[in-house]
Amino acid sequence: MKILIAGASGFIGRALVETFQKQHTLYIIGRDAQALKKVFPGLEKTLEWNELDSLNPSDFDAIINLCGHNISASRWNPLVKQQIIDSRVQTSTTLINWLIKGNAKPHFYCANAIGIYGMQDNNDPSAFDEDSVIDYAHPRDFLTEIGTKWETALQPAIDAGIPVTTTRFGVVLKKGEGMLSKLTLAFNLGLGSVMGDGKQILSWVHIDDVVAAFSFLLANPQLTGNYNVTSPNPVSQAEFARALATAMHRPLILKTPAFVIKTMFGEMGECLILKGQRVVPKRLLAEGFQFKFKRIEEALDKEFSGK
Repeated sequence: MKILIAGASGFIGRALVETFQKQHTLYIIGRDAQALKKVFPGLEKTLEWNELDSLNPSDFDAIINLCGHNISASRWNPLVKQQIIDSRVQTSTTLINWLIKGNAKPHFYCANAIGIYGMQDNNDPSAFDEDSVIDYAHPRDFLTEIGTKWETALQPAIDAGIPVTTTRFGVVLKKGEGMLSKLTLAFNLGLGSVMGDGKQILSWVHIDDVVAAFSFLLANPQLTGNYNVTSPNPVSQAEFARALATAMHRPLILKTPAFVIKTMFGEMGECLILKGQRVVPKRLLAEGFQFKFKRIEEALDKEFSGK
């Protein structure tokens, strides 16, 4: 297959490229082609956004958009919030307009996050799946706003008859990347902590299962619509912290009160640390996809055992 990937320099994108370049012809697009060449020295086909029109969209079998400003990179304020949304919506719109202008209909795969379901009460035992109702007109919180605006931007592609698949990611686990990169030092120093009451649900997925799920979806282009890419077994933050401490052979004796997190991180801390969502991959499982890492202990042991 011939695939164009936007936002490939993030750790999910790098993992996809590492696997896909063995099987497919890849084009990588981003803000700085020279920087992309350094990230992907084995790929010659790297280009910048202003070069998009030089490509014939009909030549591609699939487009993958992973673009998006890191939502935990800095404390949220109105400017940061707008940057988070624009970085997702505008890249999708640019790619879709390019396809529509070229009257091309390659499969469009767009990332999203399970935050689209909104923050969940820590004592709520219910689970979200792809059939859960989302009020696109009235987002429950900022995470929902990000997700709904990102998916709404895909509607012109759907209206044009372009097959669209959205991957709603949980917290992706890979040593040295994402959330684990932020936690490893503290846990190494014995300063790992249960956050707040520890009851908030973490819907996670191992990076290997993310790559496998994408490969599965690419191999089955009839699968369109929304797919949750999360382990079938979400855990509480306290369960995750204990599993991480065990995997790293470190103690877990500290608790960080909710008020400290709110003081340090404001709304971002409330959304990303003190609340969560219990999300299950109903559609992937129904289609026969098999997760390699179903238990948090297995996923973390893979990353920290050195095997």
